[in-house]
Amino acid sequence: MGVSVWSSLLIHKLIVGIQFIDEANELNLNLKQLRFAVAVAEKGSFTEAAAACFVTQPTLSNGIAQLEEELGDRLFVRTTRKVALTPLGRDVLPYMEEVLRAQASLEAQIRNRLQPSRRLLRIGTSPLIRANLLSLIVEPFRGQQQDVDVVLREMNMTDLYRMLGEGLLDVVIGVAGTSRGPWHTVPLYREPLMFLPRGDSYQPRGRGGVVRFSEIGAETFVMVPDACGLAHTTRDLFRRHRRKLNEYSGEAMSYQVLEEWAALGIGAAILPQSRLTAKGRDAYPIVDKNGAPVTIGFEAAAKWQCNGTASVCILEALAKVAPRIVAGLGAL
Repeated sequence: MGVSVWSSLLIHKLIVGIQFIDEANELNLNLKQLRFAVAVAEKGSFTEAAAACFVTQPTLSNGIAQLEEELGDRLFVRTTRKVALTPLGRDVLPYMEEVLRAQASLEAQIRNRLQPSRRLLRIGTSPLIRANLLSLIVEPFRGQQQDVDVVLREMNMTDLYRMLGEGLLDVVIGVAGTSRGPWHTVPLYREPLMFLPRGDSYQPRGRGGVVRFSEIGAETFVMVPDACGLAHTTRDLFRRHRRKLNEYSGEAMSYQVLEEWAALGIGAAILPQSRLTAKGRDAYPIVDKNGAPVTIGFEAAAKWQCNGTASVCILEALAKVAPRIVAGLGAL
């Protein structure tokens, strides 16, 4: 069974019956527990997660303990200094997030039917865009359009553009150059691409802690599946520089795993600056032969050009506000 099919079945069971049954086990989960777990993963702290969920810390801790007991393994490693995801936690977190997004979409659809005066704007996003950055970019539009309910859905780029074509999404925000269709697109922002060396013995030859592409062209790179736009961008980078990309035979399934494999010496990696998670891990901005930063671009796409619809309104709004917000954040 493919991951997308398994995810869809899990979402259906959790939303309709809050129960997922496989051939061997019955898991009784609830949305509140999933919301607690996602909050802890985002905040990296039980105290901050409890505050974000408007519950006491014992309530949140008990909810996660019940969830871990139901799953049969721990989701988090707790120390006096930090909270980190276990391998199980990293594996199931995307599905938990998808369930909560599906719940939000369901509630918005119901509100839209009960309140026809309100409009529903469905935005699909690439996993390559950090949720907190996306929220900052979309929030000004929400404030200006009080009669519009905005629903975000994160999926791989192929599915996002398919759903855009089928009318299941109104706007897609993803990596520039990955869309295939008669969409109306607007550029949003660009951010630096970072080089993660294999192991920990690399020393850049250039000044200022940057690496020239010519220095790393012969490396073997660990890749993620071509679903979010990063693999497309990396391969296109090598094509534009007329270099052969040496790809490691295996694939990392997440950006965090990609970083871990680079640290273990399995292969080098390339990531957008905003997707770096490991603290203290060496990562270097990449520049071309002229010393210009090598970047990855993001864009928004809708089916129609300006016709007064909410989807076009948000394209125009995003194109104006996104560069300013990203510039204001400085280092992503």
